[in-house]
This record gives sequence, C-alpha cells and structure tokens, in this order.
Amino acid sequence: GLPKEPPGKGWLRAIRDALGMSSYQLAKRLGVNQKTVIEWEQREVKGTISLKSLKKVADALQCDVVYAVVPWKPLPGILRERASGKAAAIVGQAGHSMSLEAQQTSPAFKKKALKETVRRLLDGNPRRLWDS
Repeated sequence: GLPKEPPGKGWLRAIRDALGMSSYQLAKRLGVNQKTVIEWEQREVKGTISLKSLKKVADALQCDVVYAVVPWKPLPGILRERASGKAAAIVGQAGHSMSLEAQQTSPAFKKKALKETVRRLLDGNPRRLWDS
C-alpha cells in the first residue's frame, strides 16, 4: 500500500525529483516563476499549501490529488460513544441529585437508566450530541 506519511521533502518535490524535472522546468510548465514552485513545495511540507495550488502542481506532474477525511472508526460507533458519554453525565447528575435527597439508586437502576438515555440520545437529533 501507499505510505501514510509524505517523504520529508514532500510529495511534490519527491515526484518532481523522481521524474528528473528541475524546479525551473516545472515552473515553465505551470507558467509561474521558479520561486513560486519552491514556495509551493515548501508549503506542502508545512501543510499550508492550498488544495487549488496542490492540484495545479500535481496536474503539471501528471498526478492526481487524492483528498479524503477518513473516520477513525465507523460513524455509528462515534455517535454511540458520544451518546454514552453524555448519558453517563446525565445519569450521574440525576443519581447525585437523588442521593442528596436520600434516595439511593441501585446499580441495576443506573444501568437501565444509562441504556435508556443512550437510546433516547441516539434516536434524537444527532446535533444535540455535540453540545457541551
């Protein structure tokens, strides 16, 4: 597979070097000056190049830019994890209030309340999950 991290000098420079193309030659292909090519290569390494500039240089190198945002885990899992965290806070607050009123809650009651709260949160508007 493809490496996850770009080479230290960046993809643009690595591909340009592998093609045996000078920064001057690439600049001519792009219709810009050599300094601009060097700046773009440096910005790519820093992570500050615009996608538009990256695509323009990639096209001149006969390459495609592949841009993706890949979740660390399946989205339903992220939602369930967030709902579980919010539910624990809600049930915890309710349990604290009940203990202040000398009403103890059993572990079974807390477990059932937690499960029901997670279900209600997941059935509702997902935007509410991300409120602090």
